[in-house]
Amino acid sequence: MFLRDAAVEDLVRIVGKNNSGIAQGYVNAVWKRHRDAMLPLLANPALLKDNPQVTLFAQDTLRYFQQMPLIKINIYSASGQLLMTSNVNPAQKILAATASPDAAYVAAQSKRTGPNSQVLSDVPLQGIEHGKLVQTIQPMIVGAEGAPPEGAVEILYNVTDQWHQLELVQWGGIASVVGILLLFIAIMLLMSKKAENIIAKQHEANLELTETAAAAQAENQEKSQFLANISHELRTPLNAIIGFSDILKKEMMPQIEEKKYHDYVNDINTSGVHLLSLINDILDYSKAEAGKLALEVSEVNTSKLIQNCMRLVSPRAEAANVKLLEQLPKDHMIMITDSKKFKQVLLNLLSNAVKFTPAGGQVLVTAWQNIADDTFSFEVEDTGIGIAPKDISRAMSPFGQVDNTLKRKYEGTGLGLPLTKKFIELLGGKFKIESELNKGTKINFVLPRELKQREGIEVKQAS
Repeated sequence: MFLRDAAVEDLVRIVGKNNSGIAQGYVNAVWKRHRDAMLPLLANPALLKDNPQVTLFAQDTLRYFQQMPLIKINIYSASGQLLMTSNVNPAQKILAATASPDAAYVAAQSKRTGPNSQVLSDVPLQGIEHGKLVQTIQPMIVGAEGAPPEGAVEILYNVTDQWHQLELVQWGGIASVVGILLLFIAIMLLMSKKAENIIAKQHEANLELTETAAAAQAENQEKSQFLANISHELRTPLNAIIGFSDILKKEMMPQIEEKKYHDYVNDINTSGVHLLSLINDILDYSKAEAGKLALEVSEVNTSKLIQNCMRLVSPRAEAANVKLLEQLPKDHMIMITDSKKFKQVLLNLLSNAVKFTPAGGQVLVTAWQNIADDTFSFEVEDTGIGIAPKDISRAMSPFGQVDNTLKRKYEGTGLGLPLTKKFIELLGGKFKIESELNKGTKINFVLPRELKQREGIEVKQAS
């Protein structure tokens, strides 16, 4: 019982700290931008109704929190007045209106200098009769330390699954889970300390570079979300590697069966390969952005290379019940280009197409020669989930993803398409994407028959 209580306390502290960080990020990214317009309106509540500034504030607030793994958020004024509320995750909708505190309690919490977190028990959720939530109320403080709060952010985070896991720990008495939890807490505290140091240094730098910071404000918001997503993506395979290897190393599970042993080793290997793929994407894009990628040209039979790439992707396509089709010219298409970069472009596009195509769909690869301008055209078309036209620019941004919540369905860094476009441009080509939601995506790129030396790009013959 003591271990369970300690674990619950640690869970509330960790989730509360995470909620507090999300709330403080909201203050910096959204509230600071709207406070000058909102504060006068809060002084006269009658002005809040049908006010375009309030509508814009609400839209920016929802846009920020929809990227977070939360269940519900409430924004209050300093007096405890509810400014807006939203169920961030409709799939886990709260079925009762009893989870939010009254105005007097919020006003009292707004006078605090730091966040206050607590557990709300037996909250009826969508599909869950007795849900457990961590409620965090973070005062909205802008300016120097000691400044009066201008309101409060209430964040509700669903910890029902974690709570059930703690109950299993209580009844099962698995010491290894407690060890992993303590290790996780230590890592989180270390990362939090490092993050605080980085933020402090960044704050000092921003004071000296105010003009540069103002110009980069919009981009920094996307970078922060990108880093949060990458941290989550990297943490997932790391947790698997550390967890399973810890079980094998310390032999905390008595008489491990041979099948389970092989399963653990396979999970560690799969997680390591996935982690390496994520890191390679990040490194490749960083090198491409810095102009440090050298091109090695050679004679390439693109027909054979396309078929080779399709063979590499076919096991994944078969597992997903997705057909791989091709329409290639009878005559071989010979190009003078960088075969490694060209192959990576095709593998990225084919892997993406298979990953985002539901079972029963198909991926079609087409290629043809343009005699008029001495180029080759390539096209990868799928019948997958597609992208809404308004979201295409975000998908092509190096720090943006169409679904960039930490609980998104499809894993990855989100660098696949930006990196592919960058490689095509390095190869002297042009990239074009067409997509429609729930109807599929078509990506077309054109490459010159012969890659030639260009200013700022190092091109050499492959050895």
